[in-house]
Amino acid sequence: MNNMKRMIIMGMVGILQLFPMRVEAASCAGGAGIELKGNDHGTYCVSATKMNWWSAHAWCDAIGMKLAPMEECECKNESKCDMTMQCPNLGGTYGIRWGWTTTPNGSANAYQINFNNGTLRVEGRNKEDGGQDFLALCMP
Repeated sequence: MNNMKRMIIMGMVGILQLFPMRVEAASCAGGAGIELKGNDHGTYCVSATKMNWWSAHAWCDAIGMKLAPMEECECKNESKCDMTMQCPNLGGTYGIRWGWTTTPNGSANAYQINFNNGTLRVEGRNKEDGGQDFLALCMP
């Protein structure tokens, strides 16, 4: 009987350890987004669906956040980031995906960040798919 109680208790502890991870994952847009942590600072919510720049703004607003500016690329603690990247704080954090920033480039374009290699590019604000995901990068 002692072994049976021990197994039940260990099983319950195992389930309780999983609970906080599920709560944290669901906290990003109620599960409609993916939580992303910067290498140096910041916790962000990235949309799970592709969208253009205008929709990215609206999506961030709808979840009580704002589209992140290019300044989020900066890394203050160089030991935490690959400083050879254009966006060292966010590079290497989330596969080969592109996230919109709030930072415009001219009247029709805006900057995007590649979460895999930390590169930056300029895309048309109305564009929502260039063969790779165009996702909203939201911050509190």
